[in-house]
Amino acid sequence: MRPSFLGASAAIALAASLLSTLATSLEGCGGDVPDLPGAGGASAGQSTSAVGGGTGAGGEQFGGCKSACDAGTFCSAAGTCIPDGTCADDADCGEGLACNLGSTACEPGGGCAQTELAIAPIAPNVLLVLDRSCSMTAMVGNVAKWQLAVDALVKLTTDFDGKIRFGLTLFPDTVTPDCTQDKIPIPVGEDNETAIQELLTKALGASDPLYPSGPCVTNIDTAMTQAAAAPELVDATRDNYAVLISDGGQAGCSAGGGDAGTEKTIAGMLAAKVATFVLGFGAAIDAKALGAFALAGGVPTGDALKPFYDVQDAASLAAALDTIAKKTIGCSYVLDTPPEGNADIFVFFDNVTPGVPQDPTHMSGWDYDAQTATLTFYGEQCDQLKSGTVTDVDIVIGCEAPTPD
Repeated sequence: MRPSFLGASAAIALAASLLSTLATSLEGCGGDVPDLPGAGGASAGQSTSAVGGGTGAGGEQFGGCKSACDAGTFCSAAGTCIPDGTCADDADCGEGLACNLGSTACEPGGGCAQTELAIAPIAPNVLLVLDRSCSMTAMVGNVAKWQLAVDALVKLTTDFDGKIRFGLTLFPDTVTPDCTQDKIPIPVGEDNETAIQELLTKALGASDPLYPSGPCVTNIDTAMTQAAAAPELVDATRDNYAVLISDGGQAGCSAGGGDAGTEKTIAGMLAAKVATFVLGFGAAIDAKALGAFALAGGVPTGDALKPFYDVQDAASLAAALDTIAKKTIGCSYVLDTPPEGNADIFVFFDNVTPGVPQDPTHMSGWDYDAQTATLTFYGEQCDQLKSGTVTDVDIVIGCEAPTPD
């Protein structure tokens, strides 16, 4: 018998219909749809249903997911539907980002191998050189200047605990004759705040040897000679300062050359990179001499007529010491783990992008010293750190993006 061509056509149509039904069934099950002629289905791997907008790379359709994802979710590269804005695989994140499986958030540190470096600010050395001459018992209002000075220094060392390496010496000395000074009672170092506070608090008692009841001389010259010889201030790894606090002027002796000797000593300290702040307390100060000392010290107030800090009461004394302390705090940070080779360094303040620019001219921005593993800020950025305007500093290797808090 001759075959019936009408029957063959019907058979082909029936086969096509069955293949189309199979393709639709496979699609509904979330599997790949084979490229079947006449089936009207999608080719292998082709998406057929849109995903609710995820933030990462995620897949444009439900792809590896068993069914289309609900609104507000998307199909993760891990093969499950997850909420928009989260991740379950690095592929859900954009370039340079990786998935933090703990927080399910995309974070910097993907393809660019980002690392945030731990940093430690370099605390300055500050030697407090305090006048304990007999005139410090004079009253300001109803309170002795000595009480006000002690209170202000206790506050200073409390406020800047851990930020400054303090030391303390007092003049005149109670040990050495002829207006010279013995050893420094509390040499500059770490964790001296409590020792300084205890010494000064005890010295408020009239029976304490350091209470300002004698000798009744003011030997600023030998006090600064003593400060200049402090080995702790010969420290090239950090900034070094002396803070001279006096309520008068040179009186009763001149073993260190008097005012001229003091000015020469302070200038020599500055040449050795030890600056001196000068603070005059009360109405009986020698303004001319203190002004000369302040100029020689290299950190005057900026007032040409009164380059030293002139304070008259508790409030102005505390404010002056606070200002001085903030000026001593530097803008250099040591990197705990220095970057290897020529790794790219990026710096961010408070997670703001773009980051702080590098400036080898040291006018503004930051620069890095590989030999000491020290990163230093300059100009406006340094001022922001000193003032406390900036609270978070990210130093990042490999990615031009800040790290999350």
